[in-house]
Amino acid sequence: MLAVIGYGMWTAAGHDGPSSVASMRAGLSAAIETPLWDPTKGATLNAFQLSSHQWWEGESFLAEIATEVISQCHAQIDAIDGTKPEEVPILISVAPETRPGRTPGLEQGLLARLTAQLGFDLPEGSGILPGGKAAIPALLTNASALLGRSRYVILLGVESLLQQAIVNHYIRENRLLCGGNSSGFIPGEAGAAVILSAPGATGLPELRLTGVGEGREPIGNPDDETPRCSGLTNAMRSALATAGTQMFDIGVLLGDLNGEHGKFKEATVAVMRNDRLPPEGVSRRPRQLLEDWNTAEAIGEVGAAMLPAAMGWAFEAGRMGILPMRHVLFHGGEDDGTRVAIVGEFSG
Repeated sequence: MLAVIGYGMWTAAGHDGPSSVASMRAGLSAAIETPLWDPTKGATLNAFQLSSHQWWEGESFLAEIATEVISQCHAQIDAIDGTKPEEVPILISVAPETRPGRTPGLEQGLLARLTAQLGFDLPEGSGILPGGKAAIPALLTNASALLGRSRYVILLGVESLLQQAIVNHYIRENRLLCGGNSSGFIPGEAGAAVILSAPGATGLPELRLTGVGEGREPIGNPDDETPRCSGLTNAMRSALATAGTQMFDIGVLLGDLNGEHGKFKEATVAVMRNDRLPPEGVSRRPRQLLEDWNTAEAIGEVGAAMLPAAMGWAFEAGRMGILPMRHVLFHGGEDDGTRVAIVGEFSG
């Protein structure tokens, strides 16, 4: 078991974690007009672009984003007990290898740039995994092993979809919100991280990650056929079973609902299947509704940064006392059909 005790972000909604979360809570969209081109209507495209001093893309900008977010986490760790930055392993999720427009050798290049910008070699056990949202379960497993010899681990997701090659690909796939498609996502870029420790190790309020599940959805266009939803259903079921809880104990869903109606269908069906358990076959949820908090509404589709951003939001909500129930469920998926789910329980 792991516990989130802090977080950092740089999103279109804010240059740090608290300002980004404030925008998420308010449901404010940070989308702006960008130089990206929408060929379906012959105009520029709205997107969730970070506020930086220049238009920037590629590996060097990802390193800049990651360094800023890691520094926010280092400052929080220093305030807790003075642990030095070079003693805290860093685990990073980046875009899947199949993402169009992806920089060749991204992992090696990003690692070298991070080392240079932070001013020290990353601690033993640090590393970068491709896979976007789907890499988070593997990184959590690695983090659990590292906490045997380190007091803290930083888990970071960083990705940018703001490249014309990426935009063109998703327009052709009829998945991007543009002049030719009203059911799609708005691309974004962000870095988001959570600080992990062993549960109860700091005596601080914490969001305990009690269950992780994975599944695989048959690849296909959900707009052309009814989605089976088996991948996300199984991921949620596994996460709930590992956590030792039921769907009716979950108060909030935080997923990657980014505007594509196929994702809404999939999440709705998966929740219904897990909420209606045998032998009754009906929901045992109390009268209060299951809330759905939409991270993408404020920061856009940000790939690998989506789930760490959602975890940061849930942690901050718990610390502020505004979680409707103690348990939350995070979920997400990638284009290859991989689906993941994580159960969180706030303590303190």
